[in-house]
Amino acid sequence: METDNINTTKITSNTTTEALLVLKVDTWSVYFALFVVWIPGIICNLIALFFIIRDIRKKVFPAIFLLLILICCDLTAVIYSAINHILMLLYRSVLSYPLCVFLSSNYVFFRVASGVMNLFMAVDRYFALCKPFYYKIHVNVRTWKVVCLITCVIMVFYCCFPIFGLGEVILIQMDDYAVCGNLGYRHIQAYRVMGFIFPFIGYVCSVTVVVCNVFVIRALIHLNKRVANVSTSFEANSVELSGEESATPKVTPFEVAFAKLMTCLAAVYLVCGVPYNVSDNLNIIHDIIMRVFSYINELSDLLRKEV
Repeated sequence: METDNINTTKITSNTTTEALLVLKVDTWSVYFALFVVWIPGIICNLIALFFIIRDIRKKVFPAIFLLLILICCDLTAVIYSAINHILMLLYRSVLSYPLCVFLSSNYVFFRVASGVMNLFMAVDRYFALCKPFYYKIHVNVRTWKVVCLITCVIMVFYCCFPIFGLGEVILIQMDDYAVCGNLGYRHIQAYRVMGFIFPFIGYVCSVTVVVCNVFVIRALIHLNKRVANVSTSFEANSVELSGEESATPKVTPFEVAFAKLMTCLAAVYLVCGVPYNVSDNLNIIHDIIMRVFSYINELSDLLRKEV
């Protein structure tokens, strides 16, 4: 075992039967993910990026700015994930310490950025539909640029946790298998901080996205009912209102359509992201549960002895 000054660990050993079994499973999964997740994900993000760039030249507004950042982060995260897994299973001899640190850190950065951007977009749609007056006065592209810049600095600091002893980048190399990552379970408690925060961010983003979109969907339903009621009353009183300016509230079809699009993107994020975020924290949760049960057993033994 070898270590360096940024808590990077390298483990080398001969291939065991268990490692060969893992290799077979992961080799199959990497090809499956390549054709089902990575290639379609890259193509879809590139197509979306093309249309967003085309539309953003006409007019820049907060929602489309956030969507552009989200697509860029998601595209980069998919690319880093594909490169990382392909190198680990197909070209493991190329995988070195610096490359492992670079790939794992950037993947975590853009993965977190993708979740945070989904959160920002959900909040943006909530204010646009539920608090329109506040949104028009206080929220603009410059507002989200400042928020994204501050968030970027915080995420860079988070990705540097291994340097501060709050995480560990591990590179495991066997004869036919390699593992590179910085989010797995660590035996040293201080090294678990980075891996614990990652799914916690996922939980916060997921809950916020769900809550905001519930309010957005409720606002859309209420808006559709209002439009139906206003149109009905307008037709009934069209003769009386002739010559007078109607007080019908303005409904922007663009805001409604964009809110529906953001709701669909949020659903995709929840379906694809939540299981991943939860799985990354299962070992830590399992360790906590086992410790709690062991403390309960020790306490019950002490009580029995006293009795």
